[in-house]
Amino acid sequence: MSFPQFDSGGSHGGLPESDSSSSLSSPVGSTEAFQALFTAALDLLSRREHSCQELRRKLQPKYPNGDFDRLLARLQELNYQSDRRFAEVFCRSRAHRGQGPLRIRQELQLRGVESALIQGAMEQVQEEVDWFQLALDQLQRKFRRPVDVAEPREQQMKERARRQRYLAYRGFFADAIQYALAELDAGRHSER
Repeated sequence: MSFPQFDSGGSHGGLPESDSSSSLSSPVGSTEAFQALFTAALDLLSRREHSCQELRRKLQPKYPNGDFDRLLARLQELNYQSDRRFAEVFCRSRAHRGQGPLRIRQELQLRGVESALIQGAMEQVQEEVDWFQLALDQLQRKFRRPVDVAEPREQQMKERARRQRYLAYRGFFADAIQYALAELDAGRHSER
């Protein structure tokens, strides 16, 4: 990835030189305001990937009159911001934290990522992650032992329901939850 050259001291206020033809025909005050907005966005993006909606939400309070459409177009043109890249990184990160596909998908939707981009990112992660094994790993980490069969039946059912809720909250689908519960109860998890 090549980075644009910045004008070190001219009237562009630090904007990339390639920006001079189209967006600098506005008054100097507007250019300075845009430069401040651009710098703030770069500051956020230097820490981690952000979706377009996240950038708007974080920058709106400080820059209520900011030209966010122009900002996002410029950031995407320079390849500094990409919802596709954000979705891929987010999916891998959340799967690594032990979250299931349903929760990951929901969180991406809440962050304003388009359905097609979510689907593509989830398909990529699907190739790398075994959701059944991840559900079992999360269940083992939290509960460690199978449900005690010496307890009364009602207590066993409550404990199984508690474990199901835990995995459902983490975003695993029903098949993965049933697999993890069966594996933990059968004690096969210790053979790994």
